[in-house]
Formats: sequence, C-alpha cells, structure tokens
Amino acid sequence: MVRRLTATLGFFLDIGRDLAGTLRARWRAFHGRVVRGEEVGTIGVDIYPFFEKMTGVGWYEWNLLAALDRRSDGLSYNLYARTFLAPDDAPAPQMPGTRSMRLRVHQIPPGFLLPVGPTLALLRTLVEPLLRILDGNDVLFAPNFFLHGDQEPFAHSQVATVHDLAFASMPETVSPATLRGLDLHLPRTIYHANLLIAVSDATAGELVDIFNVNRRIVRTIHEGVDSDFAEGTKHEPPEGTPEKYLLFVSTLEPRKNVEGVLSAFRLMVEWGYQGDLVLVGRWGWRTGKIRHELENSPVRERIHHLDYVERSHLGALYGRADALLFPSWVEGFGLPLVESMACGTPVVTSGTSAMPEIAGPAAVYIDPESPHNIASATVALLGDAQHQQRLVELGRERVKKFSWESTAAATATVLRHATGLPTDAEEEYRA
Repeated sequence: MVRRLTATLGFFLDIGRDLAGTLRARWRAFHGRVVRGEEVGTIGVDIYPFFEKMTGVGWYEWNLLAALDRRSDGLSYNLYARTFLAPDDAPAPQMPGTRSMRLRVHQIPPGFLLPVGPTLALLRTLVEPLLRILDGNDVLFAPNFFLHGDQEPFAHSQVATVHDLAFASMPETVSPATLRGLDLHLPRTIYHANLLIAVSDATAGELVDIFNVNRRIVRTIHEGVDSDFAEGTKHEPPEGTPEKYLLFVSTLEPRKNVEGVLSAFRLMVEWGYQGDLVLVGRWGWRTGKIRHELENSPVRERIHHLDYVERSHLGALYGRADALLFPSWVEGFGLPLVESMACGTPVVTSGTSAMPEIAGPAAVYIDPESPHNIASATVALLGDAQHQQRLVELGRERVKKFSWESTAAATATVLRHATGLPTDAEEEYRA
C-alpha cells in the first residue's frame, strides 16, 4: 500500500512540477517579449510516431526536431502525443532535444492507487485542455500529415507537413484502413492549415492539382540525411548478410513495387548475376501476393528478408551493397535514395514521381512497370565500373543538398512566419 501511495502521489507531484514549469516558461516568454523586446514563439508539435517502431515519417520528425533544437530561432516547442497515458501504453520516448523542447507526456505508473479508467477520463477531458491552454502555443505543427481536431483550439496558427499523396493518386496501393483515415483527416488538415510543407515539388504539385491548394501557402522543404549516417558503413552488417548483394529498403507493400524487384532479380540471376538480394523493411498491408512471389521464387534461397534494422546497421548494409533497387510506383521523397548516396552506393530507381527530383543525375532511371527494364539497367550498371564510380561521385555531391540542418532552417522560417515573427529571409513561396 505504501508503494502504491508513493507512486500515486509521485504522479500528481510530477504534474504539479510540469504545471509550474509551464507557468515559468509563459512568464519567461512574456518577460522576453514585453520587457526585453525579444522575438519568441511557442510551437506545439504532434509526436505520435515516436510511440511505435519508427519508419520514414517518424525518423523525419525525430531528425527534424533534433536539428530544430540545435538552432536559436526564438522558438520553443511543446511535444504532444497524449498528455496522459495508461500504465500499459508504450512509454514516452526519449526526447530528440532538451534545449528548447518540453515533453508533455505523463504516464500513470503501475500500482496507481486510483481507478485508472475514470482518472484518465478526468485528466484527458479537464486537466489536459487546461495544460494546453496554459502552454499558450502560437502554432500547432503536425510533421506527420494530421492536425488533430482536439488540439486545434489550442493554437493561433496551424502548419502541417504532407509527405505524399499516394492515397489520392494511387488508392489501390494504400491499405483500406489508411485510406479511410487519410480520406477523413487529410483534407480537413489541408484546408485548416495556414501553411503547408511538402517534402518535394512533386508532392507540392499534387497538393495543387488534387486538392486545389493555393501554391502560395505551400513551401517545399526537402528531407535530410544524418550527417553521420555514412559512419554506419564502418559497422558490421547484421549477422547472415551475404558478401555480395543488391539492396531494397522500404516497407514491403504494393506501392513500393516489391513484386517488380523480385521479378527483376530472378531475371538477373538467369543472366549470370552472382550475388543475392536483401530486402529490408517491415511487412505492410496487402502482402499476400508479395509473400507468394517471395516464397515461390525459383531463386528463393538467394533472397534474404530483414524485418527491422537498427540505424547503425542500416548504413553498413547500404555501404556493402552492389546497388540500391528503389523502383517505387510513387514516393513523396524517397529517403533511401539519399541514404544510399550518402553511403556511396549506386542507385537504380523509377523515373517517375519525386525520384528524379531527389536523385538528380546520381541515379539510373528505369520504368517501374517493366521488370525486364529494371533487370537490364541494373546488369548494365554492374558491368560498367566507370559508370558505378561516376554515380558514386555524383551521389556524394548530390547528398550535400539534403541535410537536416538546412531542413530545420527552412522549417523554422515557416514556423516563425506562422507565428507572425519576422524571418531572416523572404519566404520563397512559388505561385
């Protein structure tokens, strides 16, 4: 009983300390604005992706926030998923930064003395709105598509990042559950946002074409790659990785054209390729046909699937691969492209969607509809050492365009603009 009482009192004391911290932060902001004439703004950020194994969007948000925290833009950040979590919910993640960021998450501890359900209901309906009002966010920022309706009243302006519109351009490649969620929430987000960030000009164009968004409120800001990502090439790859292989990195689902990769690899083996194929990525939705093609491939013994690879090992996989195969049907950005270039690995990718915008001259482009074209282009590349070296050099030069520091700088400009603060440079919105 003493332990349960201690845990319960500790939980409410933690809320009290957080509330006191909020009041101190509000006072500092007010004193800075009114007394010292400082230009400050407070940004509320949705961090739901941090509560699961992160893939592309989650890592985008993590790296962006870490880079924003290293800057001095007069901005502070409150990080939200839910303010209050049940004991069996995933624990709050480690914060991506501490200088300018406050994690607004409280988890009820095991052994909590009061009934958990009613306590959570009270906290979420009464205490959570109060805390968010007191936070005084100038802008609500959703780096992962959605502005949640229960958060919108607690900010003056709203900014969202749109990563891709595959659900609209190719709905057959998106899971029904995801499609329903996007159909329900994304249009509302788009039309309520004061400013939108697109991770590529291709995505920005789709926002205009599909949703009739005013191009002047859309800012294209490319994603980045970790400055030390290439250091992962010095590490050992996961155990069992073959000596010679082609690499595919992405969620295994229809829009990634996994079947095209499998068919192309079978052709390459028939034509004499001596290496294996390594697939890195979690299973997505509608995987029945992909699984069937994988398990029944005549070269199945030379295909390796790694479900989830830690970032430290991922660089090693890139660095040792003969080439990256990335023949997606559609991409908003295509992070594996820049990761591969950072590690000095040639890229074979689709000449559609955002891929040419991101890879530029540092890739071999193929028709994703033709496994024969994927195979023949890859075999030709592997047979030309000079072409490989040229792509590696172009890739290492190209990847300099994609740093999280530049992504954060451009994002901070957008956020300052949304707060009404002056910016260092004129906004480059394109009509």
